[in-house]
Amino acid sequence: MHIVIIGNGIAGVTAARELRKRDAKVRITMISGESEHHFSRPALMYIYMGHMGYAQTKPYPDSFWADNRIELIRGWVSLVEASTRTLRFEGGRTLRYDQLLIATGSRPNRFDWPGQELQRVSGMYSLQDLARLEAASPSLRRGAVVGGGLIGVELAEMMHSRGIGVTMLVRESSYWNGGLPAEESRIVTEVIREQGIDLRLSTELVQIEADDHGRACAVLDSTGSRTEVGFVGLCAGVSPNVAFLEGSGIEVGRGVRVDCQLRSSTAHVFAAGDCAEVVRSTDQAGQVVAVWYTGRKMGETVAANILGQEQRY
Repeated sequence: MHIVIIGNGIAGVTAARELRKRDAKVRITMISGESEHHFSRPALMYIYMGHMGYAQTKPYPDSFWADNRIELIRGWVSLVEASTRTLRFEGGRTLRYDQLLIATGSRPNRFDWPGQELQRVSGMYSLQDLARLEAASPSLRRGAVVGGGLIGVELAEMMHSRGIGVTMLVRESSYWNGGLPAEESRIVTEVIREQGIDLRLSTELVQIEADDHGRACAVLDSTGSRTEVGFVGLCAGVSPNVAFLEGSGIEVGRGVRVDCQLRSSTAHVFAAGDCAEVVRSTDQAGQVVAVWYTGRKMGETVAANILGQEQRY
């Protein structure tokens, strides 16, 4: 049996390790376009701040995958042909599977802001996002962060650590008041401002302006202010990374809709992690939880179910 996993984040990697522990003979292939090897995504900020090197963010030595007979493919899947159990890659390559696990994680939200496709506009989720920030940093005097969640405040801290001015546009009236109690939100708001961050509450992005080279040069916000910046970080949350499944026949809502065994509505297709929408009954919306620990637990559970060893998530 050939099991193919799209994605090498915590859900996909946990599933691969669990599959190998449970079955010494099954063929396992793991695909990622972002990186050749699994790394700790929350450590991206520490790479930029100089606390860690990229190699230190990899929990396993590069030899681990071959030692455990887990094949790695570097590439982007452009189409899943579920009817023939075939994956098509950008560039034309194809790969057949017997069982498929979709573990493609999240992507930063975009809300059709004018200018969001300009150069020096990026999320802060992937190695490629980090590379874009690094490329802009040597000449960067001020950056803007759109969004006030965990990723947004991390990006603000990253730029601040290099002496780059930071403007944060946050639509809430207090930092992350949807996730923190009011008093804690107030304390964090005060600390951010005490550090010299230009935190603008109850404020939304309206437009990103371009310079003559097609790069971001300023942001306009809902208060009517214009702020000159050389980089814009879009950190207004994340959504399941499932756009490539269009035309596959696999049912997608907010994410890949799966049952409590993490099976999709399409035979031989499972999903786990940030991209999975767990539906506990057919008449209700599913739940998407983009949390590291959830991804790990899903990876363990889905491995058992792929092998026919029934387990409920």
